[in-house]
Amino acid sequence: MPNQSEAKGAVHWIDHFVVGTNDMAAWAEWAVNAIGLTPRPLIGLTTAARKRNIKITSFLWWDGGSCRIGAFLQPEIYPPAKVLGEDLPRCGFYVWPRDIDHHLARLDRYKIPHSAPIRTAADGEDGTLIYFADPDGNQYEFWAPTEMPKGAMEICTSERVGRISHAVYGSRDLARTAAFFEKYCGMQAEQNNRTAEGTLVLRLQAGPRLVYKRVDKVDERVSGHGTWWDMHTALTVRAEEFLPNYHRLWESIPEEQGYKADLNLTLEQQEALPARTGLHRSPVGIKWKQICARGDEFYDWDCHSFHFMGGRPLEADGSMALYEAIEQEKYLVDLAESLKKSAEPDLMKGLGDENPFKTKAS
Repeated sequence: MPNQSEAKGAVHWIDHFVVGTNDMAAWAEWAVNAIGLTPRPLIGLTTAARKRNIKITSFLWWDGGSCRIGAFLQPEIYPPAKVLGEDLPRCGFYVWPRDIDHHLARLDRYKIPHSAPIRTAADGEDGTLIYFADPDGNQYEFWAPTEMPKGAMEICTSERVGRISHAVYGSRDLARTAAFFEKYCGMQAEQNNRTAEGTLVLRLQAGPRLVYKRVDKVDERVSGHGTWWDMHTALTVRAEEFLPNYHRLWESIPEEQGYKADLNLTLEQQEALPARTGLHRSPVGIKWKQICARGDEFYDWDCHSFHFMGGRPLEADGSMALYEAIEQEKYLVDLAESLKKSAEPDLMKGLGDENPFKTKAS
């Protein structure tokens, strides 16, 4: 059960973080080498998948299925990234402080660009970070905090890389961003005199963070921006809060006016769009939109996209330090039943064992 201080609909973990790539095979090989994840077949490389309009992608899971990273093949070539440590968004991963040299040696072995270890408290907590990048210039951090949260390293990879520790984004209005996540995700802005100026730290219940940096211009590589698609972050909430969280969104913010490819908006018009919900281009997301005319993806005020994941606690005390991820298909059925649409023909067609994005054993 939630503790008394837990806000309604509170987010506990970052279930997954998804980037774009111009070379899917190279990105998947990088993820195996950099993070120590188990290789999996690439998705979307068959004629059957093409006929179903399945996007070319790769998802790689930590053991247990409650943490993953992924990439979607992009339709255009990315522009050059900024200097290492300056581009946004970025994704961080927990590591033990004692393993810093181990990770540096592996990055050197696979010729992965990286920074030296940096001791810092600029983003809300004290620890040591290493910046590194994938072949497309997407940037990441290994984060070794002085205090490791419970559950962060219990499902670590073969290279001793733990769960996603944080994600860093740009915001043109930090107060507006803070209000959005407080209302819809149960997050409070943290106050810390060591936090860098122009930085908003939003603490998740289990210990991770969303970090926003004040910027003048929207981050380049986000799915609400330009020609780019499908980059997003999934946020874990308690199973029983999953649908209520969406209802709060649907009651208060608009749905996107149409499919991005059909709207033909200028870049300036895209960047001026409000926080909103929209189509999540997964097999489940497409069905979701068909059933209730609202998307299960939501955007902040700066073109970053998110969706919720449900989680069931595995700890006897009911904490979400360790949890079982609940696939969105389960909620799709619940949603259809609540709308009296569960008898719709072909509701689950293309899902279940036919869903290429579903967690499967290697």
